[in-house]
Amino acid sequence: MTPAITASTAYFAHTLPPPCTVADWEPLDRHLEEVSTLAADFADAFGAAEWGRVLGRWHDLGKYSEEFQNYLVSSVNPDAGEEETPGRVDHSTFGARYAMEKIGGHRGQLLAFCVAGHHSGLPNAYATDASRECSTLEFRLNKKSVPSLDSLPREGNIPELKLPLTPSGLNAGFQVAFFARMLFSTLIDADRLATEAFCNPATSAERCQEKPRIGALLSALDTYLRHKSGVDNTAVNRVRAKVLADCIAAADLTPGFFSLNVPTGGGKTLSSLMFSLRHALAYDLRRVVVAAPFTTIIEQTADQYREALGPLADRALTEHHSSISPAKNTRYNQLATENWDAPIIVTTNLQLYESLFAAATTPCRKLHRLASSVIVLDEAQTIPIEFLHPTLLALHELVDHYGCTVVLCTATQPALERREGFDIGIDSGVIREITGNTHELFTKLQRVQITRAGKLSDEDLADRLARESGVLCIVNTRRHASKLYDLMVGRAASDTCFHLSTWMCAEHRREALSAIRQRLKNGKPCRLVSTQLIEAGVDIDFPCVYRAPAGFDSVAQAAGRCNREGRMASGRVCLFDTETLPPHGLLRHAAQLGCELTEQFANPLMPEAVEAYFRLLYWSQHHNWDREKVLAQFDDDLHERKLRLQFRDAAARYKLIRDDQIPVLIAYNDEARTIRDRLLRGEPADFRLLRLVQRYIVNVWPNLLRELISKNLVTENESGIWLLLNESAYTPKKGLSLEASGIDSELLIA
Repeated sequence: MTPAITASTAYFAHTLPPPCTVADWEPLDRHLEEVSTLAADFADAFGAAEWGRVLGRWHDLGKYSEEFQNYLVSSVNPDAGEEETPGRVDHSTFGARYAMEKIGGHRGQLLAFCVAGHHSGLPNAYATDASRECSTLEFRLNKKSVPSLDSLPREGNIPELKLPLTPSGLNAGFQVAFFARMLFSTLIDADRLATEAFCNPATSAERCQEKPRIGALLSALDTYLRHKSGVDNTAVNRVRAKVLADCIAAADLTPGFFSLNVPTGGGKTLSSLMFSLRHALAYDLRRVVVAAPFTTIIEQTADQYREALGPLADRALTEHHSSISPAKNTRYNQLATENWDAPIIVTTNLQLYESLFAAATTPCRKLHRLASSVIVLDEAQTIPIEFLHPTLLALHELVDHYGCTVVLCTATQPALERREGFDIGIDSGVIREITGNTHELFTKLQRVQITRAGKLSDEDLADRLARESGVLCIVNTRRHASKLYDLMVGRAASDTCFHLSTWMCAEHRREALSAIRQRLKNGKPCRLVSTQLIEAGVDIDFPCVYRAPAGFDSVAQAAGRCNREGRMASGRVCLFDTETLPPHGLLRHAAQLGCELTEQFANPLMPEAVEAYFRLLYWSQHHNWDREKVLAQFDDDLHERKLRLQFRDAAARYKLIRDDQIPVLIAYNDEARTIRDRLLRGEPADFRLLRLVQRYIVNVWPNLLRELISKNLVTENESGIWLLLNESAYTPKKGLSLEASGIDSELLIA
């Protein structure tokens, strides 16, 4: 029989399973105090300590209800979990109403958003359709069936809550919503940390182990770079030394926006880290967050950091992306990805940018850690056009109101500075250039000669590639790469020919790149046909590169894989036209712009050519800068009585990848076969298993999946992942093979 809860009975926040007794449970007042203290500390980083303190005290007031206490006792459940789950007791609505009663107005609404959403995520302010009405703040505040409270702890003086910023202008609603999301982050992290400390003290102790300080990391990096400076006194390394010196000098400048425009091979990875650590030490900034558009760049960046920082990297560096290898995803890394409590974070643009617009608790949890940080955006020009405006506003908020320094890193030219026709850009007077004479730097690092071959048939192109002993050919589709590889193998020794595309799983690509690098290092013949994924920051060096039609930014990236180390007087980059156009969408649009500018700029790599290209590609696309209408979800009229902030709608609209491709698990090696067999046996696909799966996934378009299904080559798992059953359909050289699967490639999307 479960004991009844009375007004005189102690109130609890969390229970513990047997053999623990009621005497071991966590008192509710203690939990509220601990969350309050933590949230205040976190929010203090952006001048909102009192906001965090109040949130912490009020977020679980609903747990004082008899219904909730009876629920805890009867279920012996450690936590309330998701309140929308049947059988759960709504304990957050009371706190949201309490905030409106005690504070009211816009300030009360901001608190109410956070309290109401601390389990289920930030709600919309109002319903846009009847099916979602019950999840809105408006509905929650007027909800009739809310557990009543017989008593509450005595409330002290409620502090006067002032916004640490002054919202104004056309973006006032966005600024208020951004503040609410940062405040929400402090509550989520504080609540989860306090709960973990009680329910799982061993994990909490692991998390609290001391991490290296910024000064120690800077010292380790400085020692490493000093040691490297005496090696190979080439022209390229002298330029890299100049870039490093510029970064050291600029680190003393006050926080804000910086740009680091260094051509590929100019050493910006470690130079930008040197700037970031020195700048953080000089201005007491808390961490360095590095975001890049592709996992290949992230993995290489993290590996360089590990080499430079030595043993300190084990507890200083957190690598946060879906394809991380198990060896690198240590216990420390797993814990730190939850809330970014680490000195150095290396992550994807997807993870960073989508979190800045998220409504769900897990992605929002880490956001407050961005305050007072250095944020390095590698390949900063790759922000999708349709999200330019909201993304640039978010970066402005971080710099203007949250004490951040943002470094815009690019191997081409800045595409984000405000100029005529691009009024949403960052004011050029605000961005400090780290490297000084950018044009001179690009000229000194010009290591290739550009030639144009005109239109080539696939047979002619394969003949040319076969005559080269070391060559990389980059094309625009997986289908084209596959066909060209087959033609090349018929003309050159097969052991000298390689293929790279996303029809190969990540682990396969990683191993293929390792073999390619080894052949190049040993001076052996090496001919590689690849899709544009090779341009995603892959550290590789060919004497000759062929590039199918592409935008100038892609041409620059392709050229960065040629004579990368400057060991030749000049590498060769040959631009050619294909028999078919690039795929519809951005690839074709970019290639057409590049073609339009060819007569004006013989060398597409020069800064003035790239600037003209971006002017056409980004700066003239007014109608697309917020195509998904993310900003429209935040009403700018703050004179209205109610804040009209649609957090969930904004999060749903801000999706960098809207991909209709379907994941297929490939039994690439013994580990992948074991995972496949576990899923075939019906084992649940938990978080850890799904993380392992990512390295063995190939994403396919629906029409290819239909063909695979019709030939009984795949079966669907309840996790949503399809499993490749016939291993012969996946080949060692090309990955998923249409020919081996008996599928006509002409029927398929690229």
